[in-house]
Amino acid sequence: MKIRLIEPEPPSVHIMSPWRYPRLGLPMIGAALKAAGHDVRIYCTDMAPVDWDDVAGADLVGLSTTTSTAPAGYAIADRLRGLGVPVVMGGAHVTFMAEEALGHVDYVARGEGGDSLIFELMEAIYGDLELDSIRGLSFLRDGRAVHNERRDACPDLDELPVPDLTLIVGHERMQSTPIMTSWGCPFGCSFCSVTAMFGRKYRYRSAESVVAEIEEKRPKHIFFYDDNFAADAKRLKTLLRLMIERGVVIPWQSQVRTDVVRDPELLGLMRDSGCRVVGLGLESVDQATLDALHKSQTVADIVSAVDTLHEYGIRSHGMFVLGADTDDRQTVRDTADFALRHDIDTVMLNVLTPAPGTEWWDEMEAAGRIVDRRWELYDGQHVMIAPLKMTPAELQGELLRAYKRFYSFRRFLHQLARRRWSVAHDHLWCWWFVRRWERRPDNRRYLEEIAGRLRAIEPQADPQRAAAATGR
Repeated sequence: MKIRLIEPEPPSVHIMSPWRYPRLGLPMIGAALKAAGHDVRIYCTDMAPVDWDDVAGADLVGLSTTTSTAPAGYAIADRLRGLGVPVVMGGAHVTFMAEEALGHVDYVARGEGGDSLIFELMEAIYGDLELDSIRGLSFLRDGRAVHNERRDACPDLDELPVPDLTLIVGHERMQSTPIMTSWGCPFGCSFCSVTAMFGRKYRYRSAESVVAEIEEKRPKHIFFYDDNFAADAKRLKTLLRLMIERGVVIPWQSQVRTDVVRDPELLGLMRDSGCRVVGLGLESVDQATLDALHKSQTVADIVSAVDTLHEYGIRSHGMFVLGADTDDRQTVRDTADFALRHDIDTVMLNVLTPAPGTEWWDEMEAAGRIVDRRWELYDGQHVMIAPLKMTPAELQGELLRAYKRFYSFRRFLHQLARRRWSVAHDHLWCWWFVRRWERRPDNRRYLEEIAGRLRAIEPQADPQRAAAATGR
């Protein structure tokens, strides 16, 4: 059969925009379909445009979306369904918003297991299999949504197909090769959708499986996609030792927690196996906020992590979320001060955004504090809730000022003077990014909108402050 898979392009520019990183669900499904002899092609629309004549002739189209790309996915689905092409959509957003998605698509694949679900779905569409028997599937029957029981979590990740990135049209434009080695996270941060989607049980591939993939693909640079690459230090040491033994010492980066620096042996192996930069889930420099987010780390842990990583020659990319109930305008300013004072190499400042399926979403929904449901704005760069200690416009403004302060042109020149070429390159892009963000027509309209939300929102969050601010 002719199967086409599509990942919509993110709707807005962000810090990571220059680095084209496809999500691995579709390449994994594509690999399984290709091995079974099907005609498969994947379109990631930030790498190459969709050939609509090609897609219109497909027997089935699969879409993978996040919350912010869901509207673009729905538009694609509406277009294809108008041509009579069956459409199935998967991803974290539609897993928890399946009925919404069924207003646009024929089928929703919830949770894990898309690489096997798609074969059953094809048999149901073009054969004799009953839709009710496909676990993890949602669909409409007589206008009513049917949600079959979710599929079991994959017990052995080595059984999953290795993602075939060559199926992606325009894959030659990728600057780094994404590789997944684990699913799940043992921690329970209230705003994170990872545990809602993959659970808190940490599952990982064998070291042999991962190294075999690296040897086969021979990438120039690796981005390990794991949500917490070092959640199990023992297994990671085994993997890194094998990489060194097999001679696949390739520059790589990943996401870890601050606790990675408590193990000098692990840090040495990371450095010796090619680690150049790690994304640190720092979230906040305010201890009350860290505790409220169930982060299980301290501000002292953050300081120690950044300093120790520098000692090992590993760059730190600090990832923060701003807008928790304990945050105020000074908290945002303190975040920029902290990052500058401790010489964090690069930062990403995200607005704390409620994702469907998370504890934070449920809390904000129950309190009536979600102020905008335009999913394309749920990208971590737009304020979607009513903060308790500032207005949405104040939070947005402080975020942009913090970005400008950290990514100043003067700091770019400072990095050049230190001959830190890659850091300087990133600073120049980010300096340009934040200024471009403000100039985009859609973001200018958005900033005008939230500037007028004080009277509409503040009485729900803090009546006394709102009355004082409005003169009532």
